[in-house]
Amino acid sequence: MDSTILTEIWRRASACCGDEFVHVLNGLLDEYERKPGKDEPVRVTAEWVGQDGYSSLVIALNEKSRRNVRYFDHGWHIELRSRLWAHICRGIQHRLVLSGFAPEAITEDLLAFEIGV
Repeated sequence: MDSTILTEIWRRASACCGDEFVHVLNGLLDEYERKPGKDEPVRVTAEWVGQDGYSSLVIALNEKSRRNVRYFDHGWHIELRSRLWAHICRGIQHRLVLSGFAPEAITEDLLAFEIGV
């Protein structure tokens, strides 16, 4: 996923969902199932996903312990595994598209991902 699209997804979702964004993230974290194997770490910063999105992510991660969700809070960034990060981002993107709040670029990116382009 292009970093420009990813940033736009997070900024739109946090703006559209407002206080409910934490609940959306909680749902995505609850449904995540880790597959065997090692994947690369991803550093998530407020500059990348927006301050509101970052704050919502921190709140959702700290709200409760989840068996398949591991993260490290380094103060200025959160470190997650790439498959968990992809699950969260694609889930947010899917919800934006279904709700009609996604611009064409975000919708096309999701379609390309789903058909394997």
